[in-house]
Amino acid sequence: MPALPKSLNRLQRRPRDNDSPPSEYDLQRTTSTSSYMQQRRNVYVNMDLPASEYDSQGRPINRHYVSNRIRTAKYTPLTFVPKNLFEQFRNVANLFFLFVVILQCVPLFGVTEPAVSALPLIAILVITAIKDAIEDWKRNQSDQRFNHAKTRVLHNWRNVNTPIETHGSWHFVHLVFGFFSTLAGAENKYAHGYRMHVLAKKNNANRKSRRPSTASALTPVSTLPAVPAGDTLSPLQNSQPQRSSTILKTMRHRSDTLRSELSSIFRKREPYRPGVIPHSVLYRTATNDTSAPHNHTQTSLSAHHDNDEDQFLFGGRRPSTHPGTACSVNPTSCDTRWKTIQWQDLHVGDYVQIRNDEPAPADIVILATSELDSICYIETQNLDGETNLKVRQGLPGTADMQTVHDCEQASFYIESEPPHVNLYQFNGVLRWTIDPKDNGTLRSGVSHEKADAINYNNILLRGSVLRNTEWIIGIVVYTGNDTKIMLNTGQTPSKRSKMAKKTNPHVVANFVILAIICIISSVMDSAQFNASGSSRHFDFGIEGSSQAYSGFITFWVTLILYQNIVPISLYISVEIVKTLAAYFIYADIDMYHEETDSYCIPKTWNISDDLGQIEYVFSDKTGTLTQNVMEYKKCTINGVSYGLGKTEAQMGAAKRAAKSLHDGESDCHAPDHEKPLDLEAVDHETGMAVHSTTDLDPTNGHMYENDDDTTKHGSSQHVDDDGKPSPSLDHDHGQGLHDSDDDADDELAGPRKEMLAKQAALFNNRFLSDMPTFVDPRLFEDLAKKDPHANALQHFFVSLALCHSVIAERPDPDQPDKIEYRSQSPDEAALVDTARDLGFVFLGKEGNTAHAEIMGERKAFDILNVLEFNSTRKRMSVIIKPHDSDRIVLLCKGADSVIYERLCDDFGTQHDLEQSQQRLRDDTLKHLELYANEGLRTLCLSYRFISMDEYMPWQRRYQEAASSIINREERVDAACEEIELNMLLMGGTAIEDRLQDGVPDTIAELAKSGIKLWVLTGDKTETAINIGFACNLLTTEMELVVLKASTREEAQDQLAAALEKTKDAPLAHADDNANANATDFALVIDGTTLKYALEPSLKNKLLALGMRCKSVICCRVSPKQKAQVVAMVKKGLKVMTLAIGDGANDVSMIQEANIGVGISGLEGRQAVMASDYAIAQFRFLRKLLLVHGRWSYLRTAEMIMGFFFKNIVWTFVLFWYQIFCQFNGTMMFDYALVTLYNLVFTSLPIIFLGIWDQDLSCRITLKYPELYRMGLRNDKFRTWRFWLTCFDAIFQSSVCFFFPYMLLIGGSSDPSGLDGNGVYEIGTIISGITVVVANVFVVFSLYSYTWLQLLIISLSILVYYAFIAVYSQFNTFLFAGQIRLFGNGNYWLVLILTVAAAFVPRVAAKYYLHQYYPYDNDIIRERELVLHRSRSNHADGPDYTTDIKLEERRPSTKHL
Repeated sequence: MPALPKSLNRLQRRPRDNDSPPSEYDLQRTTSTSSYMQQRRNVYVNMDLPASEYDSQGRPINRHYVSNRIRTAKYTPLTFVPKNLFEQFRNVANLFFLFVVILQCVPLFGVTEPAVSALPLIAILVITAIKDAIEDWKRNQSDQRFNHAKTRVLHNWRNVNTPIETHGSWHFVHLVFGFFSTLAGAENKYAHGYRMHVLAKKNNANRKSRRPSTASALTPVSTLPAVPAGDTLSPLQNSQPQRSSTILKTMRHRSDTLRSELSSIFRKREPYRPGVIPHSVLYRTATNDTSAPHNHTQTSLSAHHDNDEDQFLFGGRRPSTHPGTACSVNPTSCDTRWKTIQWQDLHVGDYVQIRNDEPAPADIVILATSELDSICYIETQNLDGETNLKVRQGLPGTADMQTVHDCEQASFYIESEPPHVNLYQFNGVLRWTIDPKDNGTLRSGVSHEKADAINYNNILLRGSVLRNTEWIIGIVVYTGNDTKIMLNTGQTPSKRSKMAKKTNPHVVANFVILAIICIISSVMDSAQFNASGSSRHFDFGIEGSSQAYSGFITFWVTLILYQNIVPISLYISVEIVKTLAAYFIYADIDMYHEETDSYCIPKTWNISDDLGQIEYVFSDKTGTLTQNVMEYKKCTINGVSYGLGKTEAQMGAAKRAAKSLHDGESDCHAPDHEKPLDLEAVDHETGMAVHSTTDLDPTNGHMYENDDDTTKHGSSQHVDDDGKPSPSLDHDHGQGLHDSDDDADDELAGPRKEMLAKQAALFNNRFLSDMPTFVDPRLFEDLAKKDPHANALQHFFVSLALCHSVIAERPDPDQPDKIEYRSQSPDEAALVDTARDLGFVFLGKEGNTAHAEIMGERKAFDILNVLEFNSTRKRMSVIIKPHDSDRIVLLCKGADSVIYERLCDDFGTQHDLEQSQQRLRDDTLKHLELYANEGLRTLCLSYRFISMDEYMPWQRRYQEAASSIINREERVDAACEEIELNMLLMGGTAIEDRLQDGVPDTIAELAKSGIKLWVLTGDKTETAINIGFACNLLTTEMELVVLKASTREEAQDQLAAALEKTKDAPLAHADDNANANATDFALVIDGTTLKYALEPSLKNKLLALGMRCKSVICCRVSPKQKAQVVAMVKKGLKVMTLAIGDGANDVSMIQEANIGVGISGLEGRQAVMASDYAIAQFRFLRKLLLVHGRWSYLRTAEMIMGFFFKNIVWTFVLFWYQIFCQFNGTMMFDYALVTLYNLVFTSLPIIFLGIWDQDLSCRITLKYPELYRMGLRNDKFRTWRFWLTCFDAIFQSSVCFFFPYMLLIGGSSDPSGLDGNGVYEIGTIISGITVVVANVFVVFSLYSYTWLQLLIISLSILVYYAFIAVYSQFNTFLFAGQIRLFGNGNYWLVLILTVAAAFVPRVAAKYYLHQYYPYDNDIIRERELVLHRSRSNHADGPDYTTDIKLEERRPSTKHL
């Protein structure tokens, strides 16, 4: 029996007293105890459900799994109306207007046309419903595309996990319930039963109509596309149908047949021996035909072991022992076949066959693949956006399954954890038992249940696409909403903008004003109940019979009368404006990235105004500030450093060194404790002294070492007289910081040509790429010497060529020498790329054999084990055995701290090796620190030899750990620790992740705009500092405050010292002009210090220190710490924050910030999926914030103020009239005018202001980034502006009422003698003036007067007069002939006079504020106007431009 079950028994058996009863642990000792297994899911294949799966009444327990039909749409035809109305009436304003409409239906309140009063509410509800329906229809279309996609399942085969449809007395009722449940989008047993019934009817119809000759897919696997020439054929394709006599001998007999019973009588019984029964679900008895020949994919090491248990250790597939079944001999007689169905008809427990380039329809356990070693390649772009291929492995026990007959005969069950959201974790086990009737294999005390552990590498998730693999066969474990991609798809978190939250108090204030004027009207009506007047003669039976009752009725009547003070159309108008703002962002060609065909995609449409108020930006570094396109630049091998060229971080260091040299003269006589921190003098990672002097070669600018031992090897790094490495500096002190890539290529063109010539002289490298990133001719000089150092070079690059998990591809058949590598990590691909360019070419894998071409010579290596990288191990290893050697070698690469901990420290009598390794460690460490100072990402390489006596026992332990079900990850890591010891160091690599285009300029512009940038990265301190200088995050004027502590007490002391040092620094929100000469500080803090600083006792100190610094860099931080830092600033300072990143480790930070921005880079799309805005490059953040964000903030602020103004004006005009009608609630307008005021007459101008208005053009806005500070100070949406707008609206309403009233109450001079001073005549005149005033308010709020804006305003006013002209023709008792009022000159004179008088105070106040307290954009508008006129008058004269600092003109507020 294989070692796996024995090890499981041994691990899960614990001692107990002989007299004690069996515990539950002993009874279930093979059951998984994973935390996810408390409600585990069992999927049975070709076996009856056990009794534990039924309840006491014989009904299956929890066997109704969710359908594979997905529905992300919010509504269904049955639920749209009630659900949408419920969503809309969650808005308080809508509820208020619904209440008002209900009030108007009561005759007591005197509304003659209540249906008309409902028109505004109905219009808002209908418009919103149409918008929601269109959005949901698009989601529904997307759902249908997935649900109706095609896949292949095993047909005419019983899936025992699907309940059998029963036709009881209530069957029809259940189907009816299922039908309506389906319409309602509910997932329950009735909906499931209804779908099963429909599917069964469809299958029956297809079965009746299918002819035998049309069964084209009876041999499903063998009918796959032809294999290209040169590829290896699978055993199935090589096998030929055998004669029937052979079939009977080679077929495995089923245990439940008469033939098997008769055979067991005469079969010879043999005692059970481990290894007699192969580790496969296709072999459940110890028969003589199970000893299949070894597969050629097994390693040469495994070929020495005849035991099947040892074979299992090294993999390999056994060929099927029954290729010539009845189905293959006579296909037409076999009804089991692969059938194409829709995704939505898939069920848990179905066999699925997926072919190349097809997506997975559900979460599937991979049983077998077309590859000999049962691996497959997948692309997970739909899950995480990563396009690089990943490897997945079929289970060892099911690897032999190749035909439908195999699928039909295999009997097993899968025990899996319940569905959960973690994409990168899965725990389960596949179990099967040997034939219980085979008594010859029974032995007391030996369990005959076999098992294979299932982990993440054995799962194909829904949405993954199969690549470079002909087919796979799998079992469905999760369907529909239980799949991991659907569990991670959850609804986008609902976010409300800062301005929307601040609008709510203003709306509440309007309710308060409404309540006040209603109460005043009610009280005044009660007070005047017995007063003289004509009001009581026109009560029409609706006045109260007493003072109290009359006041009570008046309250509700005036509530109806003044309802328009609440802006019902405000919310829908703001939503329309923000939707169009999102479209403008999407359509901005300046934020389109042509290389990736990516637009800026707004995913949350209602927070565009927040983009104009961001005060803190938190950014990842790798892939966000940098390109995440790795270039192999340098390496250190056997103590010698190689690699030419300068990095961007080196240029940043040169810029910093220029300041150090400049300040050195003034600081040379200062005491040590008063001197500024010199980063060149002290390496904060190691504490070593680092000097900044360099010897530059005048011919090419490259540096040479002064140390004799390293100079002979041609190292390109400088070492000073003390043997200390020093960073290379640009001779021009950073002036070439932003040189183009072309300039860098020109600089290295000569050395690259020389290097390639020397390589060609040694050997022919036909796999060389067009532009190698690593350049150093000395490498091939040393390689040609054939000395021990040359051997070290070969071993180093062979390790790079073999220690990885990349996939080699030849994309162009016409160019077989062109190899491209696809990897899960761009770092890994860069290492293998460089090894290829240097002549150490990884050609690919065939089974467990890796093929490579080493300096022109083909070699093969057995890959015995791959110990994969994870965030805990921080390293990866491969164990190989060359075909031309008997030695087993472990190759390991990883972080320097991890590798150095595992190097050999006991050399015995090998003193020379000990001394050379010690020197190598010291030299390598110096070089790695130097590379880190240059902004490069470093790795160490090491190796060790393993004896066969050591390897074989470890291999068994490792396989047991990999196959375990309990604590699998921990056991695998522990097994790896056992073998990754006593290694010898080879050297290290250095890779550059170049800055994205425009990053330095963008960061500089954001700093000018008042935005503080914090960089949260996992890099080393020195790397982050140098990158900070390279990208303008750090400047030469800043003094660095570096915090690196290892204990809580040390962190507390350093924070206290830093606060004392920065006590005179201006706070981030303070007046920039108050401390113009103060020193700017930049904070650099590492992960360990940050861990202590984020504790409650120190958090406020860290926040205070961060506020005193212009820039902050957090190094070596975890994803959780990123989110904690964002939360600390957002909640501690009450400011708007933005987080930007590109990887899965940035998701928590993105979700924590007010606005999350994801970069669609090379680390997948997890960040994009979790973000509010998706951009392709960091530089696009500049326009997104400084232009679109600022525009949206200004537009939305002005629009909201305009809405409140026009509503208050209209309401108070009605209120003033109550003075003259004894506050009885009489309306001076026709109710049609009240209804259409907000909906038609005044809505479009204010909406178009919010859509189109611009204070300054894009070009000028980017020219003055300080304009963004208006949003930081919240200049345009302050509370005092709201109340001033309210008072202005009340004043203008009094002018709109009293001017026409006083001028026309005496009667008009109508030539026909008709009266013009009636209630509705005066009311019509006043309403027209109010409409004009409300629209002219928009004119005074505009910054840009375009023809479109003026046209909309004019049309809105004209629509009012057109409506009066038409409506007055339909004579009513109250309203008739009002059109004649506009034919009198008195009306137009009163209109002009009233409008002018209404706006005199507003115009005067705006003029005063513009002259003495101008906004920033007022200054720039005037300045640009003067410059424009100056350029027009002096076309040939000088450019009269001066630099101004807007931040110095007005003190900032502390917090917004």
